Amino acid sequence: MRKILLFLTLTIALVASACSSDDSWSTGENGGDDNNSGAATSNREIVIEIDGEEIVLASGLSGFDDCDALLDHLREEATQRVGPYGFNGGGWYGPGPFRVNEMDDDMAVSDEAAFDTDDSAMDSGAMKSGDDSFEETSASTDGDSARLVEGVDFSGTNVQEIGVDEADLVKTDGERVFILANNQLTIVDVNMRAVVASMDLVDVGWNAEMFLLGDETLLVSQTHGEMNKLSPAKEPTASTGDAETEFADVEDDIYYEEDYNGISMVNIARISVAGNNPTLSEAILVEGEYVSARSIAGVARVIIRSSPQQNFPFVYPQNENGEDVATRANQDAVRNSELTDWLPGYVAINDEMQPTESGILSNCGQVHAPTEFAGFGVVTVLSIPVDGGINPNQNTSVLAPGSTVYASTESVFVATQTWVDPILFEDDNDSWEEVWNARQTSIHRFAISGDGAAYTASGAVAGDIRDQFSFSEYNGHLRVITTTGESWDESSETFVRVLREGDGELREVGSAGDMGNGEAVQSVRFVGDVGYVVTFRQVDPFYTLDLSDPENPRVVGELKIPGFSSYLHPIGNGRVLGVGSDGTDDGRITGSKVSIFDVSDPADPQEVAVWTAPDGWTDVGWDHRSFLWWEAEQLAVVPVQIWSESWAGAVVLKIDGSNIREVGRIDHIDEKDEPGSTECDRLTSDDLPGGNDSEEFETELQWMLQDGYSLILLCGPDDAAQASGFECYEEPYFTEEAERLGLNVPTNSSIVMCWRNEQLPVIGRTMVIDGDELWSFSGQWGLNPQSPARIQLNDLFGLDRLDSIQIG
Repeated sequence: MRKILLFLTLTIALVASACSSDDSWSTGENGGDDNNSGAATSNREIVIEIDGEEIVLASGLSGFDDCDALLDHLREEATQRVGPYGFNGGGWYGPGPFRVNEMDDDMAVSDEAAFDTDDSAMDSGAMKSGDDSFEETSASTDGDSARLVEGVDFSGTNVQEIGVDEADLVKTDGERVFILANNQLTIVDVNMRAVVASMDLVDVGWNAEMFLLGDETLLVSQTHGEMNKLSPAKEPTASTGDAETEFADVEDDIYYEEDYNGISMVNIARISVAGNNPTLSEAILVEGEYVSARSIAGVARVIIRSSPQQNFPFVYPQNENGEDVATRANQDAVRNSELTDWLPGYVAINDEMQPTESGILSNCGQVHAPTEFAGFGVVTVLSIPVDGGINPNQNTSVLAPGSTVYASTESVFVATQTWVDPILFEDDNDSWEEVWNARQTSIHRFAISGDGAAYTASGAVAGDIRDQFSFSEYNGHLRVITTTGESWDESSETFVRVLREGDGELREVGSAGDMGNGEAVQSVRFVGDVGYVVTFRQVDPFYTLDLSDPENPRVVGELKIPGFSSYLHPIGNGRVLGVGSDGTDDGRITGSKVSIFDVSDPADPQEVAVWTAPDGWTDVGWDHRSFLWWEAEQLAVVPVQIWSESWAGAVVLKIDGSNIREVGRIDHIDEKDEPGSTECDRLTSDDLPGGNDSEEFETELQWMLQDGYSLILLCGPDDAAQASGFECYEEPYFTEEAERLGLNVPTNSSIVMCWRNEQLPVIGRTMVIDGDELWSFSGQWGLNPQSPARIQLNDLFGLDRLDSIQIG
């Protein structure tokens, strides 16, 4: 095992060389052209009218010609909006009170630059050490390993768009399987069926994912770093009057913030796996939060959002008496801010695990601002060749929040709910409710070109989106599914909207609605010029859309059935596979469900086959990468947990025309650990005198036995009072109750109650390798980050267990 520690010790000399005299980072090459001046503005404003008042929503963006213009813009916009609680509330999008963490200490964070200068500054934050079928492909093996063909010899990550890879915690090139689990990168040789190498990733953080291209992996994860050290604050000053006197007057009403949690950071590391010898090539640490990543033609686009809140020495009122003074002090902090307070910083690391440079990530010339304020935050698209060098300058940024990412082979779209300043409606709840109900989603497009991405246009659509599948780019148009109103009442309505780019804008050119009134969108899928939408409240309306005319999209078909599909997967021949939940006609969910929809006639969609698992649950709707469709054998592999059976694993389904047949099930439970295995006798309602006929319960034990609420055991003196997959406890009073019920409890025997252990190994990824082996991965799921991880091999056709490999 090779242990790698990406040791990020920032010496005072290194940081000093990257900082200006006011402790700001030097922008260097990232700073834009300081000889130019002013901002270049383009695009339109979106205006809604409430009671005769015009409310402007953000849509178009403006660019900046130099860093001075950018900084002036940031200071001006924020000074108007910063309040007694800093920027808190600036990202608030719905009715309800703001929540602010309060502290009682008289200390505040020093307004030094975000990266501290002592030797331990970044220790803990670093990463250490036209057919309607959809053939699964992730483009993850372009390069030297391409002698095996994805989709033929092995399966790749289940992705939304062909040719657009999505980062994941398991990747394969058909010869090796790469796994991120238990703070390790592990390599498993397919032919040897064994771990051949691993690398410790100390403090890798969470949400670790990777891309694979030939013999290179690009790892991305989220972590926290100790960039800010607690220190006495610079005394804040009020904007008017004598500061010392003014603060003294409200001394008990003001407190200063301390940053105990450090700064959110994104780890990005390129690791060579040539010769099954994982070796760090380079890395970069970026201030912010990891949103998502895509890889097109071998170039990854990593989307990062950052918030300036943690960079300011804000003061906070303990009560209303301190609000005015806190506001003035916080406004002064904004007026004195530098670019380093607003834009994300970075530190580059070489292959010897030493920092080589640091600075502001965003080039001022590549920063864009909405024509109207869109909220506090910055979204950055960082372009990195998976098998090439990390260039911090290869990025572009938007001064706006960002939460949802969709990518085609030509574009990256970043979307977020359009920001409306709630302070404008502080005393007018009715108007705020109207604005809230008229909320929109802002969309920003970045064109993909070579190794970079360039901002090209913005727009906004009415309503909310569900997830990345709500978007689809096709033939120069962006199709978007949105819902207006509230899904819990009859005010909601779902629309398909078609946008086209022109003059720096994403303009709506067509729309169709009247879908899912009073319901919430559960899943969306686009296939060419056809779309499918599932909504749900009590029954599942499955809608088909004709998008052949972008300016006149039409809802052409509707099917109402119990339950709903939370994920849709086209499987060819006019069929769509739906994975989700089964239910009753009154909307009660009863388990998991897989359906085949015949959409050969879009005007008359039909559910032609159904498979169900009572009491089942599947994560596919939340993580589509957990689903596997193997085209060659028409097999679907669906991870499922069945509560009533205390079972977790994956179900293999054969799709035969318009029929679904369960081939079998696999799990990662050792035979000796099958749930419920015990040395004791299991008691059921059949052991009760009178069996199940009693309608009145004399004891709790009787009720539990008849209800099947838990596992009840009768254990002798030499029996181990336990059952695999369960937590068991001896209940002395149950022994007394058993005697009252007439149950025969031998001397020195006891009644033991067992509850399901929720830490069953959950299969989260499956893949086909060599065309006839089903590989599956479990581990590091749930709350325990050190839960055992495992790779298992089953025969694809008989599902016999062939081998298993422990990870970590």
